[in-house]
Amino acid sequence: MKSGTRVTKLSVNKWAGTLLAGAFVGMLAAFPFQHTFVGGFLFAMSSAAAIGGLADWFAVTALFGQPLRVKWPDWMGTNIISRNRERLINELVHMVQTELLSIPNIRARLDEHNIGAVLLNYLTEHHGEKAVNDILQRLAGDVMAKADLKDLASVVQNYLLDHADAVQVSEIIADVGEWTLRNRYDDRIVEFFAAELVKLVRSPSFRLIAERLIDSALQSYEKGMSRRKWVNSAAGLSAPAISAKLQSWLTGYLEEMSDADNRHRIQLKQMIEQYVLRLRTDQHLRYRIEAGKMKLVDSLKGHIHVDAYISENLESFRQAAASGTTGESGAFPWITNKLRQTVDHMENKPEMLDRIDQTIKTKLYAIIEQKHDYIGKLVKDKLGTYSEEELIKQVKEHAGRDLQYVRINGTLVGAFIGAVLYLLTYVVERVTSSLGG
Repeated sequence: MKSGTRVTKLSVNKWAGTLLAGAFVGMLAAFPFQHTFVGGFLFAMSSAAAIGGLADWFAVTALFGQPLRVKWPDWMGTNIISRNRERLINELVHMVQTELLSIPNIRARLDEHNIGAVLLNYLTEHHGEKAVNDILQRLAGDVMAKADLKDLASVVQNYLLDHADAVQVSEIIADVGEWTLRNRYDDRIVEFFAAELVKLVRSPSFRLIAERLIDSALQSYEKGMSRRKWVNSAAGLSAPAISAKLQSWLTGYLEEMSDADNRHRIQLKQMIEQYVLRLRTDQHLRYRIEAGKMKLVDSLKGHIHVDAYISENLESFRQAAASGTTGESGAFPWITNKLRQTVDHMENKPEMLDRIDQTIKTKLYAIIEQKHDYIGKLVKDKLGTYSEEELIKQVKEHAGRDLQYVRINGTLVGAFIGAVLYLLTYVVERVTSSLGG
């Protein structure tokens, strides 16, 4: 594809040069005969074509450097890209941040899609249900392998059934949170999810969804306007390129999360610490947790022996995970079944998709409002890595063919105008001559 494009660009450039050279040859050939009608007509048409083509050649060449390699005065506006590099970058940044990816534009593009429906499509059409189930199965297996099941079952029974009215579940959750942070189990969980999400982000399904959303945004911005298409082409803004960069950025971000010193990972740890602290101090949060606890205990009393039930089932899960003979549903069939039920609910209850859509969009809108300036910074940092030569090369590669058409049009339009003016002059002279006679 690249070689074919290169051949096309060279072909257009060759045509532009050939037309300009032909105009000069025609002008020289017709010069001795310009006193005749045909000679004058050809001379006027050729000279106008040469002037138009030469002017457009100068203008196009001036974008990238100095025409004829002569240092022209600054007022002639040559070497435009090099001299206006910072302004060009700033205008591209401004265009991307305030026009293409402005907050209203992003919101409008997101509003065109129901995220709940997109998720359902991924789960049902792109093997997403299996991918999510695999992640949850592995996480549950890792927890089962490290937990003391008998102690856990005993603690749960004692606290939930025997002393439910006195036990503060919020304190237990806080203790578990502190124990998890103290023993760095939160790091293992983060590393596990980061590794699995990297696989998910690298999948063709994720790339396809990202490309569709980005392509929709680009088409909405361009609205068939050639100037915007040219700017997007010059900046290399295409759905495949942006989705590839997004995929690469997300992969890098998730891989960086595996580093214990990563600032986002540190912030996540701080959020967990703050939530644990809230469990100690926020009375409203504690009340809601305790109210939920009592409802749960009331529903369990008199029906099951909590400790035996939990211990027996968790032990069976552990043995199934350790043996590797888990079947199609994995070591934890209830996870598979619950996920299947969730997908069924999403398919049969459109209102559930709407709730998912609104919940996710509310969170996304808040993040976009807070972090929108990072879009411009990301674009500027990326463009800032290009040297003047690299920036000129990028513009030539993406817009060079269109600029050669400018030269062709200049030559042809010049020839047309020269012919029209000659004919008008010829007619006026004949009319004037006949009237004078």
